[in-house]
Amino acid sequence: MSFRIKPSLRLVLFPLLLAASSLFAQTSKPDAKPSKEVVQYLTDLQQIIKKNALYADSIDWAQLRKQVKEKSQGMATVAECQPVIDHIMSTLRNAGDKHSHFYPRIEAATLTSPSYAGQPAESRYLGDGVGYIKIPEFTSMEASVGQTFAQSIQRQLAALQTQYPLTGWVVDLRQNTGGNMNPMIAGLQTLLGEGIYAYDVTPRRTLMKGLPRYHWSEKEPQPSAGAAAATPQRIAILIDSLTASSGEMVAISLMGRDNARVFGQPSAGYTTANQDFKLSDGAYLLLAAGYRMDRTRKPYLHNIMPDVVVEYSPKDTPDKTIEAAQRWLQEAK
Repeated sequence: MSFRIKPSLRLVLFPLLLAASSLFAQTSKPDAKPSKEVVQYLTDLQQIIKKNALYADSIDWAQLRKQVKEKSQGMATVAECQPVIDHIMSTLRNAGDKHSHFYPRIEAATLTSPSYAGQPAESRYLGDGVGYIKIPEFTSMEASVGQTFAQSIQRQLAALQTQYPLTGWVVDLRQNTGGNMNPMIAGLQTLLGEGIYAYDVTPRRTLMKGLPRYHWSEKEPQPSAGAAAATPQRIAILIDSLTASSGEMVAISLMGRDNARVFGQPSAGYTTANQDFKLSDGAYLLLAAGYRMDRTRKPYLHNIMPDVVVEYSPKDTPDKTIEAAQRWLQEAK
């Protein structure tokens, strides 16, 4: 699973940090040792990062442990630990990791809520045998919500395939800032083709795991396939500078297949593969533990460069990126 915090979530986090700092100022006793609960919690967090993080070898662990010990003095409860957790995550970022995130318990609860008000996928027929599907960000981790989102994409693909004699697709991932990759992938499964669609490489475990066509978290029910659309001859993938994290992962899952091409602007560069860890208080650590390779085993360590770079179209003007994709799709006829 791969995540990137969108600006609204950062705004939610800010008051939480203030609250945590205020609580620390009111209840901590700087001259006292931290409680056993605090020591264990912070030790567990550091061990998870040291064992699994892609950038773990770039951290001075002896120095970090010393800093954590100093900063946690007088803390009695896990609720007071946020300033120390912020320091640990800042150390990880300074080591080169810009993708990992820590979700405090309250914020993590919103990710698993059955209520989700995100944007739905949108589809339409572009004419000349070309179908269009726009996949937005999807930030929920709730299984039933993810299933509904995936099934909506599947139904839209099947409906267009039924109504029109399609020879190609435009998959628009522009402004998809990420979230939960699995529902996006499951929704697009009829466009992925057969077999392995990507690989997750986890260097610290010397593991390369192939992701099969119907990849879905074991914790989540697999959505029904619906009417299977015939795999089209060509797929145009649209990206821009806001295509990030899971948005980039979806693009990579389609890349490398026969007759797929990427149009637009370079992506944001959050292509590390995140692994989620639930902590004892209900908080979540989404940790960059590896990187992604497409089905041809081409690695993506930074951003995705389009095959065809297209300049941004001003507002209320024809979409040059879609136009370029359509021209390429028509070449097959």
